[in-house]
Amino acid sequence: HTHTHTTHPHTHTTLPTTAAAAAMDEIQRCVDAICNESSSDACMELCQMLARGETVQLHDGRVLDKKQLYVEAIRCDPEDCGAFIGLGCALEAGETVQLDDGRVLDKRQLFVEAVHCNSDDVLSYFNLGIVLAAGETVQLHDGRVMDKKKLFVEAIRCFPDFDFAFYNLSVELSAGETVQLRDGRTFDQRQLFIHGINEDVDRECSFGLVGLAITLA
Repeated sequence: HTHTHTTHPHTHTTLPTTAAAAAMDEIQRCVDAICNESSSDACMELCQMLARGETVQLHDGRVLDKKQLYVEAIRCDPEDCGAFIGLGCALEAGETVQLDDGRVLDKRQLFVEAVHCNSDDVLSYFNLGIVLAAGETVQLHDGRVMDKKKLFVEAIRCFPDFDFAFYNLSVELSAGETVQLRDGRTFDQRQLFIHGINEDVDRECSFGLVGLAITLA
């Protein structure tokens, strides 16, 4: 599973008239909170309401899309882990964005910032592991040098039931290799696939079954 994850997935649908009016009221409430209170939370709420390509106009005349709203959220609260994650997921590979403080960051650097904001956030580590290339390492603000395996191990530490973290960690292991989790448990590739399948209670992902089949071949 190689897609980055945001905290609150959103499906854009065509709303009935009454629902559309309520949605417009919510958008206006968020715009007021952004302009009057510099509310990072309102920026994040608005990001979830807007579909890709949609924009919203603030009271000062600025017209912002989702990426720009994430940037605005970070301006309002430079420690907003979710805003860094959302912005990182919104960027394409190789794309960069300039923050209000002048820093120009790519997807990987945004996820590093998310870890810095909250070292116990599962999606910070997971998404950083996704965007890191095989054999590549990244240094976190606390000095730790992490590769993909270590990042998925940290994701599991933060959320021990995260099936995708088990799947992705298993892919990074070679035949016969084992990995020790932060709680002391040791898994080989097959055991990681099995554990991920067991945690996938909704059976929404066939990735683990395919991976397990390959290890049994």
